[in-house]
Amino acid sequence: MKKILLAILAAMLALSVAFAASADGWKELYDRKEYEAAYPALKEAADAGDPDAIAHLAACLINGLGVEADPEKAYELALRAAEAGNAYGMFIAGNCCLLGAGTEQDYAKAMEWYQKAVDLGETKAMGNMAYLYLNGQGTEQDAAKALELYQKAADLGEVSAMLNLASIFLNGQGTEQDYGKALEWYQKAAALGDANGFNGLGLMLYSGLGIEQDQAKALEYYRKSADLGNIHAMSTLGYAYFAGTGTEQDYAKALEWYQKAAELGDSVAMVETGFMFDKGLGAEQNNEKALEYYQKAADLGNLLATTNIAWMIIEDRVPDPDYAKAVEYFTLAAESGESAAVFGLGECYYAGKGVEKDLEKAAEYYRQALDAGYLLVEPAEQEHVKELLGTDAP
Repeated sequence: MKKILLAILAAMLALSVAFAASADGWKELYDRKEYEAAYPALKEAADAGDPDAIAHLAACLINGLGVEADPEKAYELALRAAEAGNAYGMFIAGNCCLLGAGTEQDYAKAMEWYQKAVDLGETKAMGNMAYLYLNGQGTEQDAAKALELYQKAADLGEVSAMLNLASIFLNGQGTEQDYGKALEWYQKAAALGDANGFNGLGLMLYSGLGIEQDQAKALEYYRKSADLGNIHAMSTLGYAYFAGTGTEQDYAKALEWYQKAAELGDSVAMVETGFMFDKGLGAEQNNEKALEYYQKAADLGNLLATTNIAWMIIEDRVPDPDYAKAVEYFTLAAESGESAAVFGLGECYYAGKGVEKDLEKAAEYYRQALDAGYLLVEPAEQEHVKELLGTDAP
């Protein structure tokens, strides 16, 4: 009988251990940013009343990580976790107040929640509290206090604080510019495998800031950063291969890196990818693909992309060109000072595309564009612009 009871006890113990492992299984997945995979176990643990799980579920809901964003629910859960004494829940409650997510934006209330989390040692809250001090939101501006909090968080291993310190010293925000200290903090973040840390080291080496310029070495760091998913590093590699800086010029590799950044939502990389298909650099010339990437960037508000689409329209390189639409696009971009768009309006009035032909207006737009720095590259442009402007043309 005793053996049977011991067997039952052992089975119950094994079951409880297995349950605990299952309940905590979300943490490893969450830390690896596998939010969708973590969500079921995270939700289960939160429903069971685990304050830490509740707080992390709130973080998922505020940011739409692995689940559809629900700011109101996120704030509700953050308050539950915070009221249970969970520091991360206090941090997320502060974020909700900072962003106005699920509640009214209130910097002072955000500061209150961050202070409570900081008192419990939450390093991420230290960083966000430092941000509020640095910008004077919810409190009086105090750069020294901001640096103190960032330093404290960084010393406790908070990578985001290291990166913020690097940025502060790099740009001289609230303190004297110090490239050496910026480099030091980027190195510490990179030593922990952080993509932004590697990107920062690439920036410093590429431009020779606080260290001897070494563009080839910089590209090594940019590649490490890009391999970890950093979009800026991908785009920078695209430019390096396009221009041949720090490496041999290679349009195919430039296009490869620009496309990777574009697929992750970088509108500038979308424009560059479109341009390479537009001009047949690194791939065969392809109007359809050029237009596709330009349109993606234009949909994100990129006015250079809008301008390039308008050029494709007036050059009859799109199906059923709508000249009136080109004028609309040029006008939109020109209002923001895009000189190529201003010149494009001149072309529309010169050729009578989308508007009534008007050489006087064409000359006016040409002159505006040239005064804004637009360069005449195409021989055809140079010929008719100089003919129209006479001695005013460059």
